[in-house]
Amino acid sequence: MLRHRHWLRDDDDGCVLCSAGVLEDWQHLFFTCNFNRRIWSFLQIDWRSGPSVDVVVQRAMRSFRQPFLLEVTAFGCWHIWKQRNGLIFEGIIPSFRSWRAAFVHDLSLLGHRFKPGLAPRLAAWLESLLYMSR
Repeated sequence: MLRHRHWLRDDDDGCVLCSAGVLEDWQHLFFTCNFNRRIWSFLQIDWRSGPSVDVVVQRAMRSFRQPFLLEVTAFGCWHIWKQRNGLIFEGIIPSFRSWRAAFVHDLSLLGHRFKPGLAPRLAAWLESLLYMSR
C-alpha cells in the first residue's frame, strides 16, 4: 500500500527482519520470514502454506493442540511487528530472546482474562516454553 501511494522507494520494501531481499508483505512478515519461522517452530505451530486458508488453519490447530491458538497467534504476530518496528524506528536489533521475553510476559498478563479452567493450562504451557528455552 505504501508503494502504491509513492511513499516508498523500490529498495525500501524488503524485509528488514531477515535481510533476504524479499518483499515484505503480510505473509512474509508474519509467516515465512526466517526470523519468525524460528518463532513458530518454538511455539510448535505449523504455518506452512496450503491449498486454502482452511487447510493451513487446520494444520496449525493440529500441530499446536491447545485451545488458545488464536491468542498465541495474535500475540506472536504482535511481537514480531514490534521487533520489526523497533529496528525501523529505534534501531533496536531484533532478537528471538527479546521477542520471547515480551511474548511470554504479555501472554501471562492475559491469563487472568481466560476462563478459570483455561488459565492454569495457559500458565503451564508458558512455563513449558520457558523450560524448553533453557
